[in-house]
Amino acid sequence: MTDLKTILLCALVNFRKWTVNPRIYTLAAVTIGFLAWHSAGLSELSAAVGIAVTPWVFPNLITTSAMIAVYCCFIMLFFCDAPFADSHTPFLIIRTGRRNWVIGQLLYIVLAAFVYTVFFLIVSVVVLIPNVQWDTDWGKVLRTIAANPSIANDYGIKLTIFVDPLIITMFSPIEATLISFGLFWLTSVFIGVLIFCGNVVIGRMGGLVMAGAFLCISFFTAYLGPLTLGGYWVRYLSPISWCTMYSLDWSGIGEWGGMGELVSPSYAVISLLVAILFMSIVSIKVFCRKDLNIQKRR
Repeated sequence: MTDLKTILLCALVNFRKWTVNPRIYTLAAVTIGFLAWHSAGLSELSAAVGIAVTPWVFPNLITTSAMIAVYCCFIMLFFCDAPFADSHTPFLIIRTGRRNWVIGQLLYIVLAAFVYTVFFLIVSVVVLIPNVQWDTDWGKVLRTIAANPSIANDYGIKLTIFVDPLIITMFSPIEATLISFGLFWLTSVFIGVLIFCGNVVIGRMGGLVMAGAFLCISFFTAYLGPLTLGGYWVRYLSPISWCTMYSLDWSGIGEWGGMGELVSPSYAVISLLVAILFMSIVSIKVFCRKDLNIQKRR
């Protein structure tokens, strides 16, 4: 019988293991290091012009295929040991039941992805200190970069953060941040559930191989896909690319059912939700029917 309280307990057990899990500390460290490096040019430009940058950098952090790959690798590191079983798991499953336990693991992926997204957002602002100042507008620095991307070259600064003028024009900073937060979170859940499903159905490392394949697809669709396959339709098969606003069509050209150069937001969100739901159902059914083969977590 499915018990919501038991499911939540199974999810919270994984959070309690964070304090003794070196992978969590490693992920936090590399995330901070990456964002510090990624935002260094923006911070230097802010100091050079004497104008503080606003904290609305998050929507503009993942703008290229290389940055999408880095993000994907972080999430793969986060969820690589799905379904999060260790030597104590058989005893927990006996007490909670298989269905409750496996649903709890899927709930954990959703909650953990949310926590990591919040962490990513907070760190993206903290690394800009002391060249950051609160403002409800995009601010002069981000607007200037959007209008003149080469301005950093005038100061001998290498900038790795790019700002799309269309995003600046169409959305307020809060709107863009909330949309980017949702896409980042949803795509992270997709990757986590993908790894979970692959490891449950195929076996150990199966999920990572599947996630790696989707990562390769994101590179292919960004560069060679439209050229070799004769159209932009291949971008509709790359869900990892949808983690950023920059990969979606906000002009309304590619509506649901249409095939524009970029994927429509509605297509991306609905496809991710359907994929997550489908893989979750498959994981639950397969896990509840197969024999337990628990190995000690590494």
